[in-house]
Amino acid sequence: MNGSTETLLMAAYAAVVGIVGLYVAWLAYRGYRRNDSRPMGVLSLAIALLTAVPVGIQYGLDWLTAATPAVILLAVTLAHLGGVLAILYALTRA
Repeated sequence: MNGSTETLLMAAYAAVVGIVGLYVAWLAYRGYRRNDSRPMGVLSLAIALLTAVPVGIQYGLDWLTAATPAVILLAVTLAHLGGVLAILYALTRA
C-alpha cells in the first residue's frame, strides 16, 4: 500500500468510529430522556467525548488550521480525559 491509500483507510476508519460513537451516544441520550436519569445523560456525553469528538478534533484541526501534531494530540487527549471523568461522575454520582 502506498501512503495515500493508508491515509484514506485511516480516515475511513476514523469516520466509522465517529459515526458509531455518535449512534451509541444518541442511544444513551434516548435512555436519559426516557428514564430522566442524569447518570445516563452524563454517560451519553462521555461516549461522545471518547469517540466522536476526538475524530472531529483530529481531522477538523488538521484540515482547517495549521495546528501542529502536538496541539492536535493535546486536544484529543483532553477530550479523552473529559470522557473518562464523565464516566467516573456517572458511576459515582448515580
